[in-house]
Amino acid sequence: MKPPLWMRAAALLPETPPSHAAALALNLLRHRLWPHEPFDWLAGRTLRFEVAGPDRGVTLGFDGKRFIAGQTPADCRFIASLADYLHLACGDEDPDTLFFQRRLRIEGDVELGLRLKNLLDATDWQVLRPGLQPYRSRQ
Repeated sequence: MKPPLWMRAAALLPETPPSHAAALALNLLRHRLWPHEPFDWLAGRTLRFEVAGPDRGVTLGFDGKRFIAGQTPADCRFIASLADYLHLACGDEDPDTLFFQRRLRIEGDVELGLRLKNLLDATDWQVLRPGLQPYRSRQ
């Protein structure tokens, strides 16, 4: 079966602009979502959040002060559907549930991945609810 048109189109798009946008968004939201997290464990490491299906995503790093678009292969990859990433961001699903239901895969440096998964699980996503409300009503 042929992949849907949106997946074929996504495979043609460059990943650098979305990675820069994701880094910018995380830098803007960082102190609201994780006010006491220094992210020193992430300095010099690279993460990839990949959308299953079109195998597209964003690659991010942390330079010790801020998130940056990643340029190197990822130390750790998170792989989930776009819908499941939105469920995480809306707080409708937690990372443990998605992980144990095999809807969220972690590949590469497992220790780094579990640290990030635990951080995501402890995050108060209520901060993002007003901005994500339009997406929740479409499901």
